[in-house]
Amino acid sequence: MLALLFIALSIAASGACAAVSWKHPAQVARATRATAGDLMALARSLRALPVEARLAELARRSPPESWEHRLAHEVASVADPRAKIAVANDLLVEIEQRLDVGAGWPRAAARLSALSALLLATLSFLAQAGPSAIVLVLGAGAAGAIASAAAGRAGRAAASRKREAVDALIDVVMGPLDVAARAPSAAPRRSRRARP
Repeated sequence: MLALLFIALSIAASGACAAVSWKHPAQVARATRATAGDLMALARSLRALPVEARLAELARRSPPESWEHRLAHEVASVADPRAKIAVANDLLVEIEQRLDVGAGWPRAAARLSALSALLLATLSFLAQAGPSAIVLVLGAGAAGAIASAAAGRAGRAAASRKREAVDALIDVVMGPLDVAARAPSAAPRRSRRARP
């Protein structure tokens, strides 16, 4: 009887950890819905336009509620190149915060799943529940930890792709302002984790 209880608790704990972990990739997907779609393709198509027409075309092509539409309108609404860079940096911080929400959940859930399985396996051993119960408890914990780790990898990969796309769009739209500002500290910030 105790063996079934420990197995059920291990399965429940592992399932809860996996469910919490998969919220991170879902939140990254919600953050990407703040943008209109394929930002890399949009950046490539904007690169073909003259520099002075890029912001207006970005505003025209993007839905009114999207992040890139806000980028185009807010950057176009200021005249000073340094102010344009400051506005772009504020919007970059906003998208970065959306991508980072819940980033630590999968790692914590993987540890919690593994540790709860170890605790329940120890209790099973002390209660003399038998080797099969211990193996099932540890197996459920391992499955929860693996699912949590997979959720973390999926979330990080999706966030990295979005950061690269945002950086490409910023480079196309804000790139010419770097020369106009002539100050290295005024250059638009790149997404924290995206590197060329």
